[in-house]
Amino acid sequence: MTENSNFLQPQIPKFDGHYDHWAMLMENLLRSKEYWPLIEVAVTVAPANANTETQQAATASKLQDLK
Repeated sequence: MTENSNFLQPQIPKFDGHYDHWAMLMENLLRSKEYWPLIEVAVTVAPANANTETQQAATASKLQDLK
């Protein structure tokens, strides 16, 4: 199978000493991948006596954090 040479993978911006610019690029990248809520809200943790729905939401949040 041949790969399409027109498809570009987004590159993670490397810190070049200009924090404000780098932070803006990182925020844009994380927002485009829909990971920014993990920065603002954090990972959901299910309590010990949580129901199945809450445990599934916590597991999904943890998986998204690992990405």
